[in-house]
Amino acid sequence: MFVSKILFATLAIVGVASAAPASLAKRLPGRVVKAGEPVVIDKNSEYIRVSFMNDGSLLGGYAARDGTQNVLRVVRSTNGGQSWEHLGEVFRGEIATHDINNAMPLQLPNGRILYAYRNHDRTGADWHYTYFRISVSYSDDGGKTFKYLSTVEEHVPSGVNGLWEPFLRIARDGSLQCYYSAENNAGDQDNFMKYSTDGGATWSHWIAVSGGDKNSRDGMVGVAPIDNNGNLIAVFENTETGVFSVNYVLSHDDGRSWGERGRLYTARNGKLAGAPQVYNVWGTLVASFMTNEDVEGTSGYDGAQMKVITSVDGGKTWSGSVVTGEAASHWPGIFNRDPTHFLALYSKDGLGAVSQLYELKD
Repeated sequence: MFVSKILFATLAIVGVASAAPASLAKRLPGRVVKAGEPVVIDKNSEYIRVSFMNDGSLLGGYAARDGTQNVLRVVRSTNGGQSWEHLGEVFRGEIATHDINNAMPLQLPNGRILYAYRNHDRTGADWHYTYFRISVSYSDDGGKTFKYLSTVEEHVPSGVNGLWEPFLRIARDGSLQCYYSAENNAGDQDNFMKYSTDGGATWSHWIAVSGGDKNSRDGMVGVAPIDNNGNLIAVFENTETGVFSVNYVLSHDDGRSWGERGRLYTARNGKLAGAPQVYNVWGTLVASFMTNEDVEGTSGYDGAQMKVITSVDGGKTWSGSVVTGEAASHWPGIFNRDPTHFLALYSKDGLGAVSQLYELKD
């Protein structure tokens, strides 16, 4: 099984769910180097997200197409993402009546596996929405079978007010946090967080993360610890300057309040950048996103390249971008596999959902 002694030491210090460094080690800016080819997780699937299991193996979740149905699946890797085995499925529904996607799996310290996802109802020839919700299901048999646990947020449609892209993390006090995006109208969207002190059975009132003071489509929020002192960075796409770019906000109380909004990445030549995520790879912050800035003939960023930038000073400065998924890569994610490697996660035309290993070199 792929589990290093360093990994276990780190998890023991800071908790399995966060897998952050014990301290922000001084590190050279270094290079991002390809360390493996794309590994196919599942064909005809997308939006892969990964987290640690309590034994150090990797837990993955994603949405797949199965005939006329969408299905949320669960996979596991015991060799650091070199291969993946199917565990089970969470939920499935007819595409015409159920919009289910945005998988986010996480194992709690007590062994229970949670799986957050968007879970929308729709109807009619135009597939118009009749209900929006962010749902959480759970498994007590290692990810083989799942049952419904709770609803983080829900809306009856009134114009455009969808709910999207949940992100789960465990806070320093042991509470469970769920970040998500909520539309106000077609041109305005905000990011929020709710927390649970009973393992996801019930949820707090929302806490604003970004967008409340901006007319912008803030969305696809991802969160990572900057250090072990409760300082966090959240990254998200936005349209505050008209085209999609990537911004960030900071928290100094482990997610209970947010501010200090700033720009993380602007695509060149008026092109687009969005769908970001961020992880702390044992002292190096690695932020991912997709962009069409180097791809000719694309009007949108979905299907363009996946890129990453890195920071070794807690997010104060960032490196130049490196391609980690060639053109026709969609909805990327990232995962901090070990002290010097991360997994790029994306769906690739002709392959499906894939993971690909990259190394951070000094």
